[in-house]
Amino acid sequence: MLNLFQKYRRTPSSSQRDLRQQFKDYFFAQSEHAWISENKLTRGHFETLFDRLPSALLANFMRHPLSFVTSKTYQFEGASRFQMKNTVVVFPVYEALLAKKSLEAVAFLAHELALVIYDLDEQSEKDPLMAEVEADKFVCDIGLVDELESLLLSMDESAEKRLRLTYLTFQAFGIN
Repeated sequence: MLNLFQKYRRTPSSSQRDLRQQFKDYFFAQSEHAWISENKLTRGHFETLFDRLPSALLANFMRHPLSFVTSKTYQFEGASRFQMKNTVVVFPVYEALLAKKSLEAVAFLAHELALVIYDLDEQSEKDPLMAEVEADKFVCDIGLVDELESLLLSMDESAEKRLRLTYLTFQAFGIN
């Protein structure tokens, strides 16, 4: 996987700051995102994420619309309404996380966003576990290492969790 953060990283200019606000206005105005604005903390987590992302990446998501929908909405409206490559289905446990005051929620959002970017940018098929690990790297690149670690530690015990924590440790200490 390419280094997603570096691919979109540019020196911010005033027009890029305007673009960031345009993206936020565009994103929150979408009908499927009404659930986000209903809770101040949830919306705040999304805004925190968008503030950490390169503006070139946000511009890309204005060309390839991004959707975060609750699992309830997804079931009710049906899969055919959403483009799966650009849609993140948020399950109840993560809805609850987004309603709490915690940067772990931003780490969750960044990880899911990275998986969407990966699907849009990558041509080859990759092992799903390695895609998870590479999405974790993106979360680290935007400065949420500790929050991602905390999120992973709160998950049920599994080989996937242990592998992701191992790679996260390598990432945190700059080990390739």
